[in-house]
Amino acid sequence: MNKWLKYFSKEEVAGFVNAENLYGKAYLICEKVFDRKKHASGVLYMDHLLSVANRFTDDKAKVVALLHDIVKETELTAGDLNYIGFPSDIVKTVILMTREQGESYDEFINRIINSKNSMALQIKKVDLEQNMNLNNYETVPDEYLNKINVKYRPQYEKIIGYLCKEEEN
Repeated sequence: MNKWLKYFSKEEVAGFVNAENLYGKAYLICEKVFDRKKHASGVLYMDHLLSVANRFTDDKAKVVALLHDIVKETELTAGDLNYIGFPSDIVKTVILMTREQGESYDEFINRIINSKNSMALQIKKVDLEQNMNLNNYETVPDEYLNKINVKYRPQYEKIIGYLCKEEEN
């Protein structure tokens, strides 16, 4: 509860606990905790999260897509997400999509692939597509371009390869 109070009043937290609309809850939480925060690409974090979430029609996938970076980028934890009333399958998928401390990016992607969690794989694929989409930016720092070519593109190709194999089976 205390971590929630960094971002919200006790009344707001109580409202979230009782809210049944998971997407609305996730949206309002992300809007507040990512307020004016920028993504590594330079866009507002909320814009990045919405661009990922809007690629899905399934409500659970939209919620996970909105929350996919919340544990990595804020002080909130799986326990906090459980406390506020997100179902365990959503929380487990969000945690699966959170890179662990000391885990290399390659290990992280392999962990998602090895989980065979199709929702996590599809969301990570879209997340990487958004990370690599440079059409929305007037200028992109060289450091970010290097990150795309060294870090994101190979992992995106690995996920695409896995998903294509799964579709064949």
